[in-house]
Amino acid sequence: MPGGRPTTEVDRYERTAAELETMAADLAGRRFIGTSRSGFVRAEVTGDGLLVDITVHSDAMRQAHPQTIGPDTVEAIGLARASAGEEGRARADEVLGRVAE
Repeated sequence: MPGGRPTTEVDRYERTAAELETMAADLAGRRFIGTSRSGFVRAEVTGDGLLVDITVHSDAMRQAHPQTIGPDTVEAIGLARASAGEEGRARADEVLGRVAE
């Protein structure tokens, strides 16, 4: 490194940690949607899994089995969180892959 000290492993890991923190903050600001298979419930979560909105379709109570709204809600939230998790893992893999090189 011209005019400075050589890059050490500690420097690399500190840069990686900073990149991961930036990535996590960016991801937390994003929104992810999950919709139940029935289509009656839609959930929205942040990139870190915080539930920010839930929408139950007006036809949900008029269906033959309204007792499925609870399981539909759990399903929609789970799908939204899974989507956020997949995105987070993919982005972390990019950052961590550079460390391994």
